[in-house]
Amino acid sequence: MSDRSNTDKELNQLLSGFLEGDLEDEQKLRLAQIIQESPDARQAYLDHCRMHAALAAEHGVLDSLGFPEQEMSNVVAPSFGRAAIRYAAIAACITLVLGVIWNSAAPDLRARAWTKGKVLAQVERKAGGVLGVERTNLKLQGGDDLRAGEYRLTEGVVNIRFPKGVDVVVEAPALFRIESSELMTLHEGKLSATVAIEGRGFTVRTPNTEVIDHGTEFGVSVGGEGTSEVHVFQGEVEVRPFSEPDASLRLLTDQATRIGGDAGSPTGITIEPEQFLRSLDEPSPSYSHRIHQLKPVVYFRMRPSEDGVTLNDHSRNKLHATLVQGRLEGAPFAKGKLGSSFYQEGNDSRNYAHVPDYPKAENNQLSVMAWVKAESRPRWASIAKNWAEGYIGQFHFGLRDYEGGLEVRIKHQKGGGAGVLEPVPFPIGSWQHVAFVADGKMLRLYRNGKEVGSVKHKALAKPNFKALGIGTKLIGNHRNRPGTPVDFWDGRIDELAVFNHVIDAETIRELYELERVEIE
Repeated sequence: MSDRSNTDKELNQLLSGFLEGDLEDEQKLRLAQIIQESPDARQAYLDHCRMHAALAAEHGVLDSLGFPEQEMSNVVAPSFGRAAIRYAAIAACITLVLGVIWNSAAPDLRARAWTKGKVLAQVERKAGGVLGVERTNLKLQGGDDLRAGEYRLTEGVVNIRFPKGVDVVVEAPALFRIESSELMTLHEGKLSATVAIEGRGFTVRTPNTEVIDHGTEFGVSVGGEGTSEVHVFQGEVEVRPFSEPDASLRLLTDQATRIGGDAGSPTGITIEPEQFLRSLDEPSPSYSHRIHQLKPVVYFRMRPSEDGVTLNDHSRNKLHATLVQGRLEGAPFAKGKLGSSFYQEGNDSRNYAHVPDYPKAENNQLSVMAWVKAESRPRWASIAKNWAEGYIGQFHFGLRDYEGGLEVRIKHQKGGGAGVLEPVPFPIGSWQHVAFVADGKMLRLYRNGKEVGSVKHKALAKPNFKALGIGTKLIGNHRNRPGTPVDFWDGRIDELAVFNHVIDAETIRELYELERVEIE
């Protein structure tokens, strides 16, 4: 007997049992599933409802179903008799009942069906947010298997590993579908893919194009209006627009294209590799080794954390920072100068990180450095600050007021303070190495390995404000804890390190040159 004949027989049995009220809950769920998935089953179901209602009317049991006479008298249907109206109403009611059953049970049914599917990939690692199987209640974590189906990612980042050496990093918010071990569809969001030689042919579809790998590393994004972009970081891909198959093209290293939401031919655009987070791991170049040798009291490499709410401190103190999402919809991580970086959108997103307490400088010597990239210059934009109005903090490091120049300010032990300002607006859109050093006599400010200003200073204050704000200035409250923050950074912060001793000018220049040579 064919599969369809078996299904028809099962449907007839379930329909008869349902209309007679003899089905168990599991049988009701199965009936709802069949009707949901098959147009023919839905029609058969409606025919059974009509027949059942007609028989009830014919044998005088229709009135026992409780349709008010007043309501029935208001129904006008010239083409049908009164009984026809009633059994149509019963059919509608039964349809509603099954709909309720299906809507309440469907997530569980879909989840069961999903778990029985063939494993096609695996969640290699997830950093924050929620990765769920669409239209089910299933939430996935690192190490979980992935099967054919549609997935939604909110807030975080996920690294998916396919067979044959294919790694895909998806950034929230994103909606995508895994079709097979060699094919996925990106409905909205961003992803980057690294494909080994044996994985050649791995394909990413979007609403208007198909991207076929030829052994490469590339990124794909789909905007809100269905616009697709393809960026090739290394290697070669083939791009096939659905609307114009003859417009297929090959992109090589450092090339990119855009296909509009209303289709059309591909348009060449400038590649933007930093638009895509390409790994959840931090590389270990000489720069980070050198920072460790200098013994920071806190050191944030900005590696995406598993829980999505922690910035890991890579110093010996392990004083991890807490991430606050604010209004940021996507992940608070982006491609950095080294690996990933902490990502903010200024006052629009109001996301930041903070350390409740950390070792303060006690010998009048303090050094702070980081790699930063600004997308704009918000007023008083913060890189890192142990600073709060009404409290005594040790330092303020960021941009000055509306002028937008790089600035450091420190507090003195006996009141007052000292500050150094670079009297030019901070560069936008490029990575800058920034640092300051207070040695007990002079406060010096550095950008890209060069001193850009200095001033004499006195003994550093012993702060009564304990917290360190990253990408913001924290506001203390009556319990000396961070309150509502202000002065957010707009852009990226990477490799932030604080030292309670002097880092000399030669070492700062060495670190800038070392990283610049290794990356560029």
